[in-house]
Amino acid sequence: MSRELMFENESAICWKTTVSPNIPLKMHRHDRRRCIVGLSGGTLIKTEEDGTRSDLTFETGRAYWLEADPPDQLHADVNEGAEDIVVMVTELKDDADRDGTRDAAAACGCGEAGGGACRCRPPDAPPFVMPVGWEPPTTKR
Repeated sequence: MSRELMFENESAICWKTTVSPNIPLKMHRHDRRRCIVGLSGGTLIKTEEDGTRSDLTFETGRAYWLEADPPDQLHADVNEGAEDIVVMVTELKDDADRDGTRDAAAACGCGEAGGGACRCRPPDAPPFVMPVGWEPPTTKR
């Protein structure tokens, strides 16, 4: 799986994700509402912590709206197809993002936990490439 930052401003953050076949994503959750556009479609198998499985199908060229995940509910995804699935994800920021109360450093996994803004990259510094291990800001419980 790879992620490439497209843009970020005070209202939203957008990145392109490529999910390669048969490489499961670790357990995670999505704190924000988001729009996902299928650039190269396919079906992800979503597995909840309790083992419940469901399909997330993204058709090429279609847009999808997903609400934030419920608190304390994690899931993992895997692309069981033969081709990469590529999606563009745009998350809408909330007041915690805008007023600085979200602990972005702890959320992204960059190792800079302890409060304040994530120091993975300056907010306006190109190139917009995600640091190794970067993940969308989320609270892992």
